[in-house]
Amino acid sequence: MALIHLFRRCNQRCVFCSYPAEAGAEEEASLKDWLKEIAAMPPGLVQISGGEPLLAPHAGLLALLAAVRKLGRRAELQTNALAAAGMRADRLGALVKALNAADGYFNVNFPAATAALDLKITRVRGGFAKRLKGVGRLIKAGARVRLTHVITSLNYRELPDFAAFAVKGLKGASWVQFSYIKGIGRAGGSVFLPKYSEVKPFLERALFVCEKNGLHCEVDHIPPCFLGGFWRLNVDVAKMKNGAAGPHLEEKERVAACRGCRYLEVCPGPRKDYIAVHGGL
Repeated sequence: MALIHLFRRCNQRCVFCSYPAEAGAEEEASLKDWLKEIAAMPPGLVQISGGEPLLAPHAGLLALLAAVRKLGRRAELQTNALAAAGMRADRLGALVKALNAADGYFNVNFPAATAALDLKITRVRGGFAKRLKGVGRLIKAGARVRLTHVITSLNYRELPDFAAFAVKGLKGASWVQFSYIKGIGRAGGSVFLPKYSEVKPFLERALFVCEKNGLHCEVDHIPPCFLGGFWRLNVDVAKMKNGAAGPHLEEKERVAACRGCRYLEVCPGPRKDYIAVHGGL
């Protein structure tokens, strides 16, 4: 898997952003530089991130997706979907076509089920309505859309509500990933990291809502021991079973409480930044 950041520019100011709190000036890389970076990375999925990738020049983004396809790799375009709300129909269609050709999908950050909470998290007025419209346009254009719901101290109690909202208000989304906040960048060592034990009952109810309504979902950055009967939905389980290398082995580590755990062979442990904040599980 390869992750490339096109640039820092973004049209949101999310409290959970994993980029440094103060982004300095930067020189934007060229298509040639991006392709060189991809070629040097391990084979597999190419995750295209930003900032916000949809702010990139349209022709350059299409060329990048075409090149990823030519390399025989799949693409994931990470976006907040705001720009998709106002994008010209022909450009949106061309982007969806290029990503589909790369056997790819849009990974949309969708942090809340209400406009008020969305504003509190992303700090962008009107963002909720634009995001909802953008996702709807992507789905209507034939794109595969994954919704990523980042779990923070601001929204974990509303997890069941978000699941219900995704089922009814975001029909056509391919699946949802509930992803615990990374304690780095703007959220480094912050109060935005709730304890796993606090999140557990709300997350289990959300996963039940998804399962009951046939919406596929998965969980990242929360150990399976905090998922009850839904432990198999943890994305690291399959990676560990298959002996896959990757960030999950670098970002996480087992702690004393992991000794003797029934999930030891399929779990790399909690995130290191979580332990730095809470001192343990």
